[in-house]
Amino acid sequence: MNMRKTIAILSILILGILSGCDDPMKLDNKKALLMLEECPDEYGLTKVMPIKAKYIDFRMDNMKELQKAYEALESQGLITLTKTGSLYHIDFTEKGKELAIISPKELKKYDRRLASMMMLGSSNRYVITSRREVSEVLEVQEVPQLNMAEAIAKLEITEKTPFHFLEEAVTEHSMRKRFRFRKTTEGWKYCEPE
Repeated sequence: MNMRKTIAILSILILGILSGCDDPMKLDNKKALLMLEECPDEYGLTKVMPIKAKYIDFRMDNMKELQKAYEALESQGLITLTKTGSLYHIDFTEKGKELAIISPKELKKYDRRLASMMMLGSSNRYVITSRREVSEVLEVQEVPQLNMAEAIAKLEITEKTPFHFLEEAVTEHSMRKRFRFRKTTEGWKYCEPE
């Protein structure tokens, strides 16, 4: 009789311990961060901004700082400024083309909205201004009905290019990004490894 009670108590304890363990099908902040690190995605982690590349007029007072920034890019050998009357034509040098994004297909890797504008005939060109990486996953929200989860991650700038001045003031909001995960029979997936 004592043996049965001991086995029953041990069974209850073991079940209690096992039920308290992490569910392998549950996505938490730590697991999401590990998955994001295993499969980095350029979309949203490389900041791209438009740059006026046709003609620009620096005569207005609010354009003086921009003119200095463009002249600094020219002195670094990234662009050329050609004056035509009161307007300047901006063109990329070979060195500058390494950070310039020429085609909508290439731009789509970084920003789908800007790629759509480029396809519609926007006169802007686009340049890489900074590269970012995920530093921390702040929150994970599972949506069981859709077999998906969304994680909000905090980003940090790891590299600034000479075109970084084009970015608006970096805010806490602009340094966060949402990532979507999907739930499969094998567990959570962010991307398919190659």
